[in-house]
Amino acid sequence: MKKIIAPVDFSDAAANAAIFAGNLAEFYGAELWLYHTYEMAVPVTEYGYTYISITEMQEAAMHELESFRMKVQDALRRNISINLKAENASLVEGLTQLCTEIQPDLVVMGLSGKNALTRLVVGSNTIRTIHNLDYPVLVVPPKATFIPVRKIGFACDYKEVEATTPVGTLKKLVKDFNAELHVLNIEFSNGALSAEKVKEGEIVTALLSDIKPFYSTIISADVTSGINWFAEKEKIDWMVVIPKKHNLTEKLFVRSQTKALLHHTHLPVLCMHE
Repeated sequence: MKKIIAPVDFSDAAANAAIFAGNLAEFYGAELWLYHTYEMAVPVTEYGYTYISITEMQEAAMHELESFRMKVQDALRRNISINLKAENASLVEGLTQLCTEIQPDLVVMGLSGKNALTRLVVGSNTIRTIHNLDYPVLVVPPKATFIPVRKIGFACDYKEVEATTPVGTLKKLVKDFNAELHVLNIEFSNGALSAEKVKEGEIVTALLSDIKPFYSTIISADVTSGINWFAEKEKIDWMVVIPKKHNLTEKLFVRSQTKALLHHTHLPVLCMHE
């Protein structure tokens, strides 16, 4: 891992995620990019002026980013390379362009929102980023702290496994941290697995055989509740999901879902695409 991007909105959640990303960069010897976007509002006045110029917005954003850089560096044991970028753009569009330019290995995001209400859910920007960005996105909850990763969970529904599982990235993550991999399948009712799922299970076993994962199937009427229960029981440090295939992001993060991710405010979720 050589490049990590941490989008920053200057909230406490973003600061926590940026420090988390800094610890990852230190672990890998990677460079960290702190990235902020802003969108200019153009008020109508009798003189036709905006109240603040784009130059002033840019300077203010870079000043705040510099403060963020110092906060991140002060939280680390060793100096790392930290780059700053701010621009007038929407987050998803700007982040997509930056990723195209620098080809990061990982994007690390906090739970969006600066007030108590919006911190309860992942903001719409985070959801859109997960679904639209073709790079791994690690979502870091507000109370998460960087610790050695010893157990990684992988939510797998045993459907089209060979075509949709990012096997290489998953194996690299496990080997980088010298961690255990726990493959989790959730069934909504008790009973024998279908022939299709049995076959897909055999494919999973073959694909991941060299890293010797542990396999579990649990019964839960709700996906999020099942993942939360399993993560707590097995002391999982990170949970990996494939959002485009499983459509788990809303189920994992939106507050209206029963026992959503708020039940596990410490558990980072790594979203990897097919």
